[in-house]
Amino acid sequence: MTEPAAQDALVVQAYGGERHLQRARFTVLTFQHYALRAAAPPRVLAYSDQPALFAGLGDNVRVVAVDDERLRAWRGAIDFVHRVKLEVLLDAFGRGVTRLLYVDGDTYFRVDPATLFARIRPGYPLMRVSEGPFSNRRSGVQRKMHDFVRRQSFRLPDGETVRLSEHTEMWDAGVIGLHAADAPLLRRALALTDAMYPLFNKHVIEQVAVSHVLQTRTVLAPVGDDVFHYWKHAHEIDPRLARFFAEHADLALPALAGAAYALQPTGTGRRRRWWQRLLRVGR
Repeated sequence: MTEPAAQDALVVQAYGGERHLQRARFTVLTFQHYALRAAAPPRVLAYSDQPALFAGLGDNVRVVAVDDERLRAWRGAIDFVHRVKLEVLLDAFGRGVTRLLYVDGDTYFRVDPATLFARIRPGYPLMRVSEGPFSNRRSGVQRKMHDFVRRQSFRLPDGETVRLSEHTEMWDAGVIGLHAADAPLLRRALALTDAMYPLFNKHVIEQVAVSHVLQTRTVLAPVGDDVFHYWKHAHEIDPRLARFFAEHADLALPALAGAAYALQPTGTGRRRRWWQRLLRVGR
């Protein structure tokens, strides 16, 4: 029996800089292109320090205002920005969500999200795509993580000692689909993040922790490009999104959502050189 759509929720988070908020608004609009046609549209929970920017995106959108104090608490004793994502997911489940679909702000929907919610069952979560095991050593991040996990074990607050296999696969955490029955696994991922980050303070630690927990405790499946994650090309896409919002400011919501879905922005695949990143060229 299919669960009521009202128990499904898209979760996004956006704080700080204008480009981050612009991306998240665009993400929500591509979701709404489909969701607004449903008899009972899924909820959208937008966690942000600027709630007004999500006004007018639909009656199913609820903004969870997040101030600096809450962000500091969610960063934890390790003061890790990406730890916030796991706390956001736990908070969302506390709001009565049964099936949760989290997406980073630098994403957009290419399919009806109802097809993704239907795949989320207890013990069967989703992430965007596997990036391969540490042992592949195909990227600098994989090589560093491979060397790290081979020489370290991690003690959790309950006394358990965890070792990660060198064959652990890194998954893109830009999309996470999870059922409420599996929400306790987020606590384990938080504990592992808190244990790992002080020993190796890299930006991917939360991603590694979630990947490890879900692939060892559930049957993890990919979303692929059904939700397109353009993080590598964001510097190219940001100006297109700025033009999009400027040119479509007067559109009613259904037309605006349709225009967002139709845009389908992609990049050339060329990443900025180190000096361009340093000088913020192309932002």
